Amino acid sequence: MRTAPARKYRASEKRALTKQQNRAAIEAAAWEVFCDIGMDAANIRDIVHRSGVSPGTFYNYFRTKEAIFEVLSQRLLEKIRNENRKARAKAITLEQLLFLSYSSFLTLLHSIDGAMNFIDRNQHHVRSQIYPSSAIKGLADDLEQDLRRFIPASAISRHDRALVSSIVISAGAEAVLNQRQTRPVKKMKHLSEFLTRFMSRGLSGLLSEPETRFRHT
Repeated sequence: MRTAPARKYRASEKRALTKQQNRAAIEAAAWEVFCDIGMDAANIRDIVHRSGVSPGTFYNYFRTKEAIFEVLSQRLLEKIRNENRKARAKAITLEQLLFLSYSSFLTLLHSIDGAMNFIDRNQHHVRSQIYPSSAIKGLADDLEQDLRRFIPASAISRHDRALVSSIVISAGAEAVLNQRQTRPVKKMKHLSEFLTRFMSRGLSGLLSEPETRFRHT
């Protein structure tokens, strides 16, 4: 039986491949540790043990556990942004835009192994990562642009439309942060519908009524 000859790598290619494999092993191990026990309880030894690399190799890529946590968090937020943008492109009404935004967000989190555990075990750290994130700023800008398709420019100011975008995102984030990781998928569907009703009815009222001044009595 003839076998294909082993693939040969030049030294630089082999080194680059080894670096890529080491980094992937470290990140996968860190994700598991943060999902299982949370970043506060974790230490670098836990990550090194699961990854199979040496402590020295770990420090070639990350100086602290916080550094790798930030990388994993931002990668998750970037995935959310990309999936959300693709889902919203299918919307033909404002209500559908909101529903697709929320449902794609929740579906994605449930499709990633350990994502809900990651959020639940690290809530205060996740919160600190969300709002300074370039991915979330991009998500807010993307959503604000999409809202223009359904909210006339004459109806609300650009500033208020951007504010609506931020509120839509914040409501979704807080809803997930207040869920337990064991929440059934059908409950998440209900959550998508609830958030959609809540936001769409609020927006309908905002767009149908003239601006009023509120007096404190």
